[in-house]
Amino acid sequence: MAESEQFWEMLWESRLQELRNLGKREAILGISRLIRRLTDSNPQRSLRLLELGCGEAQIIGPLVENHARVPGIENSLGVDYLPRSLAVCRRDYPRMKFLEGNFTDPDLLAGLGQFDIVLLVNALHEVFSAGYSPKLGEVDVPAAKAQVLQTLQHITGCMLPGGYLALFDGLEPPGDPNEHLRVRFLNPRARDLFRTFAREYRPFKIAYTSAGDPFTVELSRRHFTRYITKSIFLGKDLWKTERLESYQYFTESEFRQAFAQVGLKILELRTLTMNDEKWNNVVQIETPGAVFPTEHIWILAQLPAQGTAS
Repeated sequence: MAESEQFWEMLWESRLQELRNLGKREAILGISRLIRRLTDSNPQRSLRLLELGCGEAQIIGPLVENHARVPGIENSLGVDYLPRSLAVCRRDYPRMKFLEGNFTDPDLLAGLGQFDIVLLVNALHEVFSAGYSPKLGEVDVPAAKAQVLQTLQHITGCMLPGGYLALFDGLEPPGDPNEHLRVRFLNPRARDLFRTFAREYRPFKIAYTSAGDPFTVELSRRHFTRYITKSIFLGKDLWKTERLESYQYFTESEFRQAFAQVGLKILELRTLTMNDEKWNNVVQIETPGAVFPTEHIWILAQLPAQGTAS
């Protein structure tokens, strides 16, 4: 198998076309680079991956399949709580191992063993979203953030000393989240889908006001960020579940603090904006100087080896 960077670029370019506008593509590329970096200097090094909230194995499946010569990688494990997703995993990747379970359960995590690389791709925000309070009518933010931190702490128990955690998820953008933006929808369908979003999105009450004509509204930057990250699901079957989840929960600073608190050293951190080309065809920001927010984060972190100071 060729090991040149050009080979891998061509391979992933052909394999990941359908994920181009989704964060999952960035996660696969980052984790693949890590696997190659760890095995280039020691081809006999054994690696096992654990993906928590693996869904239909869009991440762990291609990674294991395309790095099949790495010793031990066939013993990687995907965990998800949805039987229908696991059925797809087992159909598409029959040689891999998958387990039904909720990764917020500390007893389940404690029984998984320890792995070289733990994957959390578009998964941890579900822990935050589970903090929805019927009494409040939206997510209880302090309690939900505490649950995210507690879950992250338990996840470190699944990492071998010196092991890695790869996270890709939503990001609360910097700046004042309550700053108001004026936006204009470019066609009636876009306007109507936004109204559906505002009416049906459960994690937070979406407030907006008309701004002079039926296609222009004003809303907070925080609510606008939630809208654009969910816009790709509006009008699709996935909206039934996506409407229940807040993709944003931590700012970059909060992510840094959380990783430090659970003893993880951040090796890489990037923030990204996805789908801005699509958004520009749907909605125009009229507030001077305002741009589409940065709403994704990639973090690669390491658990210190035994005897190593954090």
